[in-house]
Amino acid sequence: MKKLLSVLLIVAMLSSMVACNQEPKIKEVDSNLKSETNTPENAAAEGLAGKVGVVKFGTDGVYPPFNYSNDDGELIGFEIDVLNEISERTGLEIEIEPLAWDGIFGQLDSEKIDSVVCCIFPSKERQEKYIFSREYIFDENCFIVQKGNGAKIKTFDDLEGLKIGCTGGGNTYLRLKELQDSVDFDFEIVAYNAERECYDLDLGRLDAIYKSPVSALEQARQAGLDLEVAECPPLEKASCSFPFRMNDERSKLICDAFSEATQGMIDDGTMKELCEKWLGLDVTAYEPLFDFY
Repeated sequence: MKKLLSVLLIVAMLSSMVACNQEPKIKEVDSNLKSETNTPENAAAEGLAGKVGVVKFGTDGVYPPFNYSNDDGELIGFEIDVLNEISERTGLEIEIEPLAWDGIFGQLDSEKIDSVVCCIFPSKERQEKYIFSREYIFDENCFIVQKGNGAKIKTFDDLEGLKIGCTGGGNTYLRLKELQDSVDFDFEIVAYNAERECYDLDLGRLDAIYKSPVSALEQARQAGLDLEVAECPPLEKASCSFPFRMNDERSKLICDAFSEATQGMIDDGTMKELCEKWLGLDVTAYEPLFDFY
């Protein structure tokens, strides 16, 4: 009996020693998972997403190459890719809805959407009403004319008597109206709520349009229109940013997160890559016009 007890004791001791020398595989796996998913960055992103919920954007949706629909009806373009990248970096769920342009800021004011994406310039008028995230690109509007007419508009004086098209209710209209009020000659401003001005320019219904040259020439390429940029300088330097409601704690949290993500995209070259992919040139706002971030 003593021999049996001794044998059992030895077996138990050996089993215990083997168990102590085995690798704790389950704990290692758990530890690895924890290091991958519970980083401070991911924890912060999850916390932000929980605080603000879904971030809803309104867009024009017919403004290539910045935002437009493909043949399957999916929104694509430079700014859509920018928002997708910001979503990845912040952990925020972002929804984008095409809306009528003439009422899009009303949707923002009434809290039906959280922001607008469509090459929004943070003009002095808009800065009085909204807060803005870090600017992501420069996008100066220029005078666009029919092919071969670029030299006919070299200065603002050459606009006398002309019919100029632009987007209604936007920064282009405001800048043209300011110019119209400041000169001692007249020209006609034709405001559009839909992206038709390039077609009317090609048909001769307009003498020029004031618009982003990147967008205008891309629309011209897609539609087979012969347009070019006039020699006249732009009315002002311009950049693009995301507007959010002022005096709104949730909007401020989203705005700050967007600014941080945008700066990261500029610093690591992602913004440059997206510019070259969609716009054909790098117009990244390396040195912003405004100190928003």
